[in-house]
Amino acid sequence: INNLEKKLIDVRQNFHMHPELSNEEFETTKTIRKLLNEAQICILDLPLTTGLVAEITGNKEGPIIAIRGDIDALPISEETDLDYKSQILGKMHACGHDFHASVILGVAYLLKHQESKLSGTVRIIFQAAEETGHGAEEVLATGVLSDVDAIFGLHSAPGLEVGSLGTNVGPLYAAVDRFEVEIEGIGTHASS
Repeated sequence: INNLEKKLIDVRQNFHMHPELSNEEFETTKTIRKLLNEAQICILDLPLTTGLVAEITGNKEGPIIAIRGDIDALPISEETDLDYKSQILGKMHACGHDFHASVILGVAYLLKHQESKLSGTVRIIFQAAEETGHGAEEVLATGVLSDVDAIFGLHSAPGLEVGSLGTNVGPLYAAVDRFEVEIEGIGTHASS
């Protein structure tokens, strides 16, 4: 695949310059859809508001594997001097989702190039709204994962050496959950 590295760097920098928050990833989704269509990669017709799922099918006798990357940004103002810094005040890709989207796009291109040799099917999930925790629920509600044999969630890990891959059976990274604790009792000193 000619100039894939440069193309993916350009795509990532474009995503970085135009961040969209959870459930607002309309332009990001439109860009991903355009790039996948140009590469003749099948996009599944699913009722997702933002984000999408692509599929590359080789030999249908093999397993169905899913690869997931997220596409949303955070409500943070970027304070860098990067040539490709965020153009949207108060929004930036501070968690690497611009990178995640670009990497799984690259995976889609490479798998499409090897489609005739592929044993099984690979679903590539460009998941919206990861930061709010609701994007996965929307993907699950479509039923697109009901027949998947295994799923790999992508996350960058700056501590790993370039070119290496870390994996684990079961969860690997922690999740952010919100909860409230209500304490009832009699008045007392805070330290007690």
